Amino acid sequence: SSGINAEYGYYVLQGTIYQAPDLHHVLNSRLAGTLFHLQEALDKTLKMSRYDPNKGHYWSFDPPAPSKEEKLRSEPCSQFQRESVDKLIDILTKKYQHFMLRTGPVVTEQQNLKQESKDEPQR
Repeated sequence: SSGINAEYGYYVLQGTIYQAPDLHHVLNSRLAGTLFHLQEALDKTLKMSRYDPNKGHYWSFDPPAPSKEEKLRSEPCSQFQRESVDKLIDILTKKYQHFMLRTGPVVTEQQNLKQESKDEPQR
């Protein structure tokens, strides 16, 4: 007897067909994500633990002062970058005004043809 053996599963989202992952890949991905976050938590915990011969082991919950590099990375952008981007956007907006989106309702070609047929006088 010939039977059908399903090799892969597929699913469709918004008209696009995707191959469903097998159990091995799903578990591997979930474990990798879990291990990453667990490693991050352990690294932060290690930075907070302290040892002093007089006090013994203790926890320091005071956040360390951020380095100059971390401060620069945390800023979204500099004043120079903001001004440069604003100038660039202004230049491009003036140059490509005819490509700007219209705020009116979107009319499809089919709707346009229906409207034209209504506007034609009846014979």
